[in-house]
Amino acid sequence: MRTAKHIGIVAVSAEGAALCYRTICVEGARVLGRHAHPEVTLHTYPLSEYMRHVDGRHWEGAGRLLLSSARKLATAGAQLLICPDNTLHQAL
Repeated sequence: MRTAKHIGIVAVSAEGAALCYRTICVEGARVLGRHAHPEVTLHTYPLSEYMRHVDGRHWEGAGRLLLSSARKLATAGAQLLICPDNTLHQAL
Protein backbone atom coordinates (compact mmCIF):
# COMPACT_ATOMS: atom_id res chain seq x y z
CA MET A 1 0.00 0.00 0.00
CA ARG A 2 1.27 3.48 -0.86
CA THR A 3 1.81 6.05 1.83
CA ALA A 4 0.65 9.58 1.24
CA LYS A 5 2.34 12.84 2.07
CA HIS A 6 0.78 15.43 4.35
CA ILE A 7 -0.60 18.06 1.95
CA GLY A 8 -1.07 21.70 2.91
CA ILE A 9 -3.56 23.85 1.01
CA VAL A 10 -2.61 27.53 0.85
CA ALA A 11 -6.18 28.67 0.32
CA VAL A 12 -7.34 32.00 -1.07
CA SER A 13 -10.96 31.58 -2.20
CA ALA A 14 -13.41 29.20 -0.58
CA GLU A 15 -14.37 27.82 -3.99
CA GLY A 16 -10.82 26.98 -5.04
CA ALA A 17 -9.93 25.52 -1.65
CA ALA A 18 -13.06 23.37 -1.52
CA LEU A 19 -12.51 22.00 -5.03
CA CYS A 20 -8.86 21.29 -4.24
CA TYR A 21 -9.72 19.47 -1.00
CA ARG A 22 -12.42 17.42 -2.67
CA THR A 23 -10.10 16.48 -5.54
CA ILE A 24 -7.38 15.36 -3.11
CA CYS A 25 -9.87 13.15 -1.28
CA VAL A 26 -11.41 11.63 -4.42
CA GLU A 27 -8.06 10.98 -6.10
CA GLY A 28 -6.60 9.76 -2.83
CA ALA A 29 -9.25 7.07 -2.61
CA ARG A 30 -8.63 6.12 -6.23
CA VAL A 31 -4.87 5.77 -5.69
CA LEU A 32 -4.63 4.71 -2.04
CA GLY A 33 -7.78 2.65 -1.62
CA ARG A 34 -11.31 2.99 -0.39
CA HIS A 35 -11.80 5.78 2.17
CA ALA A 36 -8.09 6.64 2.06
CA HIS A 37 -6.60 10.01 1.28
CA PRO A 38 -3.57 12.01 2.39
CA GLU A 39 -3.59 14.01 5.58
CA VAL A 40 -4.68 17.53 4.60
CA THR A 41 -4.27 20.82 6.43
CA LEU A 42 -5.74 24.07 5.09
CA HIS A 43 -4.97 27.65 6.00
CA THR A 44 -6.52 30.83 4.65
CA TYR A 45 -6.72 34.48 5.47
CA PRO A 46 -9.99 36.27 4.73
CA LEU A 47 -10.36 36.82 0.99
CA SER A 48 -10.76 40.54 1.68
CA GLU A 49 -7.13 40.71 2.86
CA TYR A 50 -5.93 39.27 -0.44
CA MET A 51 -8.26 41.45 -2.51
CA ARG A 52 -6.96 44.61 -0.88
CA HIS A 53 -3.54 43.75 -2.33
CA VAL A 54 -4.88 42.47 -5.66
CA ASP A 55 -7.05 45.54 -6.29
CA GLY A 56 -4.09 47.82 -5.60
CA ARG A 57 -1.72 45.60 -7.61
CA HIS A 58 0.43 45.20 -4.50
CA TRP A 59 1.65 41.72 -5.33
CA GLU A 60 4.34 41.80 -2.65
CA GLY A 61 1.69 42.15 0.07
CA ALA A 62 -0.28 39.26 -1.38
CA GLY A 63 2.93 37.25 -1.54
CA ARG A 64 3.56 37.88 2.15
CA LEU A 65 0.12 36.45 2.97
CA LEU A 66 0.81 33.37 0.86
CA LEU A 67 4.20 32.89 2.50
CA SER A 68 2.69 33.27 5.96
CA SER A 69 0.10 30.58 5.16
CA ALA A 70 2.83 28.33 3.76
CA ARG A 71 4.90 28.69 6.92
CA LYS A 72 1.91 27.88 9.13
CA LEU A 73 1.19 24.77 7.07
CA ALA A 74 4.83 23.66 7.20
CA THR A 75 4.78 24.11 10.98
CA ALA A 76 1.66 21.93 11.06
CA GLY A 77 3.63 19.19 9.29
CA ALA A 78 2.68 19.64 5.64
CA GLN A 79 5.26 18.08 3.32
CA LEU A 80 3.77 19.43 0.10
CA LEU A 81 1.94 22.70 -0.50
CA ILE A 82 -0.75 23.50 -3.06
CA CYS A 83 -2.15 26.94 -3.86
CA PRO A 84 -5.36 26.45 -5.88
CA ASP A 85 -5.72 30.03 -7.09
CA ASN A 86 -4.71 31.36 -10.50
CA THR A 87 -4.75 35.08 -9.74
CA LEU A 88 -2.52 34.92 -6.68
CA HIS A 89 0.18 32.97 -8.49
CA GLN A 90 1.22 36.37 -9.85
CA ALA A 91 2.42 37.19 -6.34
CA LEU A 92 4.87 34.29 -6.27
